[in-house]
Amino acid sequence: MSPEGGDARLIITFFAKGRPSNAGSGTAIHGQNDFKSQSAACGPAFSKLLASSVATTELTLHSYRTLAHGIFQSEYIPGSPFFSIRELRHHASIIAFEAFYALEIVFDLVPPGPSNLLRPVKLAVFDMDSTLINEEVIDELARSIGITSAVSAITARAMNGEIEFEQSLRERLALLKGVKADVWEDLKKTVTIAAGAKKLIDYLRERGVITVVVSGGFIPMAEWLKEQLRLDHAYANHLVVSPSTDAYPYPHLSGELSPEHPIVVPEYKQRVLESLAQEHSIPISETFVVGDGSNDLLMLGAAGLGVAWRAKERVQREAPQRLNGTTLSDLIYLLGVRRDTTA
Repeated sequence: MSPEGGDARLIITFFAKGRPSNAGSGTAIHGQNDFKSQSAACGPAFSKLLASSVATTELTLHSYRTLAHGIFQSEYIPGSPFFSIRELRHHASIIAFEAFYALEIVFDLVPPGPSNLLRPVKLAVFDMDSTLINEEVIDELARSIGITSAVSAITARAMNGEIEFEQSLRERLALLKGVKADVWEDLKKTVTIAAGAKKLIDYLRERGVITVVVSGGFIPMAEWLKEQLRLDHAYANHLVVSPSTDAYPYPHLSGELSPEHPIVVPEYKQRVLESLAQEHSIPISETFVVGDGSNDLLMLGAAGLGVAWRAKERVQREAPQRLNGTTLSDLIYLLGVRRDTTA
């Protein structure tokens, strides 16, 4: 069978941990020649592994190609539409293979689409904090009044799924009562956009993909990021601003969420993904989601392709796919490298 005939395809992308975009990772793989040798050895070995001990259905190798130094890819035609990506992702033999070859492997069962693109994608949804930007905004707010440690400890527990996100958000906000209402202007000068984010978003926009940020953070920063990256939509939490008082002689954050707006909990993130897909008549299989925290797991799992990016430990284990690197532009290799431009 051929993918041009409209069949689903299993795309397996191998990212070497020592690749140039991930320099300094401490792995033993270095240099262009080493990456070529790794690619040459890895492809046949992985196909053999699939055939001998992993795959539960027949797989036909369609192509194998190098995309960039340290990034290479296999394309298979699965013999069954019920092929389990989750089984592959967590199979003990796959995990051992990744460790032996110093790789991270991303699996994607791609729906039928144009033959010159890896994956049909029409809607892309991103988390904000520690994903499209490098910081956790609520921790930056805490830093502005000198309570970083207390707030960061709650943030870390929430992102690892140790406490419910809404509970953790309310606890942290209560500690932030009194922060000046214009603090956002200062944060916009210090918050940094993640490496590769602009390149990735520009690529998606060129393909006509609807791009969205949905954040458990706060709407002033989400709207700012929307402008910076030219995203189509921004969703985040709204905070109550209180007028000047004797205790706080300036407009300030009340420490509470606005009751007039929805709270961006994990279920809300998933609803945003699904409602936008429905509104624009986009099959859920043609959606792409990236996030790093436990509050992203529901939308990651609901997407056609969900990738945990530099994620917390629990999220790396439970997300459909995961990738660690230094530039979000690596994700382009999962989405749309044209076959006629690959080596």
